[in-house]
Amino acid sequence: MEFFSQPASWTLVAFLIFIGIAIYLKAPSIVATLLDAQIERVKKELSDAIELKEEANSLLAEYQKKKEDAEQEVAAIISNAKEKAKAYEQSALVKSEEIIKRQEAQSIEKINQAEIQAVSKIRKTIIEQSIDSAERLVSEKISTEKSDQIFADSLKDLDKLKI
Repeated sequence: MEFFSQPASWTLVAFLIFIGIAIYLKAPSIVATLLDAQIERVKKELSDAIELKEEANSLLAEYQKKKEDAEQEVAAIISNAKEKAKAYEQSALVKSEEIIKRQEAQSIEKINQAEIQAVSKIRKTIIEQSIDSAERLVSEKISTEKSDQIFADSLKDLDKLKI
């Protein structure tokens, strides 16, 4: 009976009694049920997390696709704008060249008209001065009778020209 005199033996006995009571009260099945419930909860959370990850990945892929589509659309818009700008530039160059040619032609025409007017004015002035000089010379050097004679001859010459 030395076995019961040692405190370790009593600890063993108490432990065995505790195990017996636990088995009697079905503690292992309760613990197993609790553990199973905890396992199921963890599995559910894990499946939810996997589902959320898959959903996030699909959303990421969808937004990346939208981003790529938007980038392609932006590139197309920029390309289209560049093409339109080049077309407008060409059109503007053609129109400006036409305007320059038209203005140059108008300037040349104005210069030609001014030249014609200047020549006409110079001729008119020369004729007027020649007539004035001739009248002065005639009035100084020719008498009235001689003047009448020259006038009559001039009229005859004009009649000859009308034939």
